Amino acid sequence: MKLNFSLLLLYGLLLTLARSAGHAKPLHEGDSQLIARLQRYKRQFSLNFGATHEDGYGTDVNAEAIASLWKSQSGNTKLDGSASYTQHFGGLSGDGRDYRLKLKVVFTR
Repeated sequence: MKLNFSLLLLYGLLLTLARSAGHAKPLHEGDSQLIARLQRYKRQFSLNFGATHEDGYGTDVNAEAIASLWKSQSGNTKLDGSASYTQHFGGLSGDGRDYRLKLKVVFTR
């Protein structure tokens, strides 16, 4: 199985999303009142990888990342995103040169 440029691109996108979800400001003395007023928002990040093989047909490979990118303090407005990659390898038709890369951003208010 060859390493594909699109798979590297998806991996880079996933790393970028993971880094942006992990930044936090340092705490300073006297911030205890601010901390008590704010609720902590835990970011969720989901990665799914899979492969399905069938003799004589080949192997289908897929990867998907789903993340909650932003949410307002009231919780009424949010921005979610996802990226997915699929490609077929092997079988009678050989390695698939075509792959599918889907990017999706959903704004909800």
